[in-house]
Amino acid sequence: MTVPFKLVSPAKLIFEGDAELVIAVTTEGEEGILPRHAPFLAALKPGVLRANIVENGASRRLELATGEGFMQALPDRVTVLVDRAVAFEEVDVAQTRAELAETADPAVAGFARAKLQLTGHH
Repeated sequence: MTVPFKLVSPAKLIFEGDAELVIAVTTEGEEGILPRHAPFLAALKPGVLRANIVENGASRRLELATGEGFMQALPDRVTVLVDRAVAFEEVDVAQTRAELAETADPAVAGFARAKLQLTGHH
């Protein structure tokens, strides 16, 4: 069983398709959304978004470091809006560590930590 899932940033549509499960980091902690979820709206903080998506009949894991945003779940769809998102292969660990060391902005620091968490370099 799947639910239509859309992940959007101001720059682009990152993913649109079907998901079996979407897990995002809300301001209250991780929240998992399954198909037919009760209506739900949450603010997101920087973290790693994970989703089990279905493409061409096969299930795979989508993992992205995301910035701040919002997640809306309705029984028939899940929409995630984030200010930015990067995949594992887009993360430059050395540059991200430098960003983390140089910033005083909590949102920038949170996104940098999420990118490091995504790559396994906590």
